[in-house]
Amino acid sequence: MKFNFDHWSFDLLGGCFGIAIGLGLVRFDFGIIGSLMVDAKWINIEDIGRLAAINMFGYLAGAIQQACIKRKQVSIRFVFVGLIVIVISIILEGKYINFTSQSILRLICGWGAAQLVAGLPSLALERVPPNWRRQSTGVIMCGGGVGALLGSVAIGTFSPTSAPTAWNVLALLTMFLSLPTLKLIFTSFKLQANCAKSNIKAVRDVRSSSKAGSLGRPILFIIMGFVFMQIGQVPVILYEPLIAIKKIGLTPMVSSNVDGLFGFGLIMGGLIPSMTSSRLTTKAFLPLISLFGLLGVILFGATQNVSALSISILLIGVWDMMIGTLTIDRLGQLCNEELQRRYWAFATSFGSLGFIIFSTATSQLSGTNINLVLALGIVAVVIHAFLEFMQCLIVIKPRPMIASYGSDK
Repeated sequence: MKFNFDHWSFDLLGGCFGIAIGLGLVRFDFGIIGSLMVDAKWINIEDIGRLAAINMFGYLAGAIQQACIKRKQVSIRFVFVGLIVIVISIILEGKYINFTSQSILRLICGWGAAQLVAGLPSLALERVPPNWRRQSTGVIMCGGGVGALLGSVAIGTFSPTSAPTAWNVLALLTMFLSLPTLKLIFTSFKLQANCAKSNIKAVRDVRSSSKAGSLGRPILFIIMGFVFMQIGQVPVILYEPLIAIKKIGLTPMVSSNVDGLFGFGLIMGGLIPSMTSSRLTTKAFLPLISLFGLLGVILFGATQNVSALSISILLIGVWDMMIGTLTIDRLGQLCNEELQRRYWAFATSFGSLGFIIFSTATSQLSGTNINLVLALGIVAVVIHAFLEFMQCLIVIKPRPMIASYGSDK
């Protein structure tokens, strides 16, 4: 029996590993390495929030760029460039230890991550059969958890105390995960070349027009719900090692392993929507899971022992990725593939802007009043839950659209 390496399932693998790089390694695992950089006297503790904000500035620029790109071939080209930029940046981040160099590298690494996160899902879903789209979206987005889990476990195993070695471990992991992603990118280039010579584009144009319409309010609530989810997770992503080591008294290795639960939660959050019955629609699923996120951040803020910390980290990971997965799927139910990519890019753009504002505004508080930072994160998640309930309550008149597993009628 021979494997068909041109099957669409390999597109999902490429998309999953690309998201693992863009979300897991670039963003989620920085909190672990940031703590090691503080211990190595590369940066001050307040600089973790500043570097995260700088990274998100780069992400914001890349996501806005993807949102404004109208030609798919141009989008694919920038996804390819973004992947190369990330690999180079992570290699150099282990070599240059001053804040200025780290700031520049974090900026361009964030730009590259946005190209992957905003541009890859639509490429990986392009050949997926309609009835497999929600499952496939879950598989792709759980890559964020794969990257976070692999990164945290690798750092905790091979370099729990050394910042330079941790960056080298992350660089090797990035290069390995980039191989299936490169295959997806080259497959997409080939598909676009074939589309130019066939009538597929005409078919897509008809399909696009059938899903155009005035959907401003539900899409606005969906996007802003995602934005406040991004804001609410800032304290967990940036300051979990600080809470674990300073407040609870865990060792750096144990803290890194606990942080691995976040990656495991992200994987679960990507896979749960794909295994859930279509009777639970995406529209109704979003507000339901927002309540789990609220429970997770409240538990994280009140944690006093390793058990409560572990449960909260797991819940927040599940919530984070489920909201991302369901947001992409819901946008796909309301508009065509090209608009789905652009609206998703807008959602990640505004989400990164919120991340920047929150992390910058609270960076000075991280060393003096961490409890206030945690409380502000809880407030953001309350707003997120309210917005998800609002989008669920809006009734949309039926219109012709692409079938989707769990699509709302």
